[in-house]
Amino acid sequence: GLWYGLIFRDAWIEASGIDMAKVEADRQAGKNGQKEMMISLAIEVVTAVVAIFCIKTLDVSPLHAAVGMGVTAVLASLKNYVFEQRPIKLILINESYKLVCYLVEGIIALIA
Repeated sequence: GLWYGLIFRDAWIEASGIDMAKVEADRQAGKNGQKEMMISLAIEVVTAVVAIFCIKTLDVSPLHAAVGMGVTAVLASLKNYVFEQRPIKLILINESYKLVCYLVEGIIALIA
């Protein structure tokens, strides 16, 4: 994908501690992460549908609702990072992704 592939690939790999040798070995063994990508896509679609439904039914502007949901999602997941003691770089990459997703969903809701 764009976020974890082109934009933040190297920083994300470093911060998350991914072992690229294992990734390459999995790739050679025919494990290409397709199942995980499909699950992730399904979760993103459900999240987008729920977000747009909420935006359309709340009596607030779509952008305000989207930002509110994004901030809520980020705050809800920060507690996991506290316990996992993950690097701040990883937190910023992962959580800014959520904020951007909700912002895009808000823009789509404005247009739709």
